[in-house]
Amino acid sequence: MLKSIKFKIIPDYGDSDNPQIRAKYGYLEAAVSIIGNTLLFLLKLILGLYINSIALIADGVHSISDTATSGVVIFGFRIAAKKPDKEHPHGHGRAEYIATLIIAILLIIVGLSFIQQSIDRIINGGTLLHREFAIFISIIVLISAVAKELMARYSNVIAKKIDSDVLKADAWHHRSDAISSIGVAIGILGARFGFPILDPIFGLCVSIIIIYVGVNLLRNASNFFMGKAPDEKLVKQIKEIAETTDNIKGIHDISLHDYGTTKILTIHVEVDSNLQLDEAHKIADNLEENIKNRTKYSTIIHLDPSPIISKTSKDKIEKRNIINAILEKQREIKSFHKVSIIQSGEKDKIKMHLVVDKNMPIHESHELCHALKSLLKKQFGFCEIDIHFEPCIDNCKICTLSCEK
Repeated sequence: MLKSIKFKIIPDYGDSDNPQIRAKYGYLEAAVSIIGNTLLFLLKLILGLYINSIALIADGVHSISDTATSGVVIFGFRIAAKKPDKEHPHGHGRAEYIATLIIAILLIIVGLSFIQQSIDRIINGGTLLHREFAIFISIIVLISAVAKELMARYSNVIAKKIDSDVLKADAWHHRSDAISSIGVAIGILGARFGFPILDPIFGLCVSIIIIYVGVNLLRNASNFFMGKAPDEKLVKQIKEIAETTDNIKGIHDISLHDYGTTKILTIHVEVDSNLQLDEAHKIADNLEENIKNRTKYSTIIHLDPSPIISKTSKDKIEKRNIINAILEKQREIKSFHKVSIIQSGEKDKIKMHLVVDKNMPIHESHELCHALKSLLKKQFGFCEIDIHFEPCIDNCKICTLSCEK
């Protein structure tokens, strides 16, 4: 039902990535929570004091604690809406997580306090007053549980709309209150029919629920400050984007730096090790654009040479091995170096430096050059061959570096 009317009860303020727009949604959720929880607190407190129910009083304080946390929500969104400055170049978005931490600590304190009171009631006993109204009051408490669940769903819809963890936390805070109210109603009914111990027992259960929610919120918020790893869904999405981007061999070491509205991904991207710098830069730009279009995340990409040898690289290695084998069979060649294969268009350009006897006549070097070109063209087809001869002299630096003979 709530989903079908959410566009009527939740205004469309605009782009939820804008900190000022996010703050408007946060203020709206907080205002609804404050009004609703204040009314429920007064109702539960009056009824709890009237029948002397520790569980109902605890549940009322739980509701007013939601009002306090709504104040924290307003404070968090107010700080997060500030523009980036010199000290905070990525903005103030993490103030939302600080607000979540404060909410979590408040919940734990409230829960511990009511554990103490519930245990005291179990040990020392207590009597439920005005039992004749117990059934009626239980019905009212159950109605309040329904109201809290509706508030939880309302908060959750806004939280999903702007992807806010602090509002999701507040939604769970409302839901925990709804669950505890059901337990309180059962406890009051139990006390009405001769089992007064059920009231402090359910008060204890409510306190444990409050602490459980607080600890979960504390852990989740703390993870962001400690450097939480990106979730598997995001990692899978980034890998899918990389697979559809041309010339990327693989990605690894994906990290997420979360600053609230600003989220930055750092990624190591594997590309062909033979690519020129400008080509590799274009690939990184394409991946950055594809990621931003589909996730709105900014990216920092580190390019790594791929350990996977591309088809082009394998082809060059095979050709180089063939050329080396041909040159090694020529008795006139003492050594060779600077053998390179440049793939350009429809033909390859093969270059090499050959070291030969310094006394070799010009016509013999010409015949050797012609023979080598014939062998290479027979092997590789149409190609351009550039052969440079160098005389072999004693203690030649080239021989020292390259000649095994």
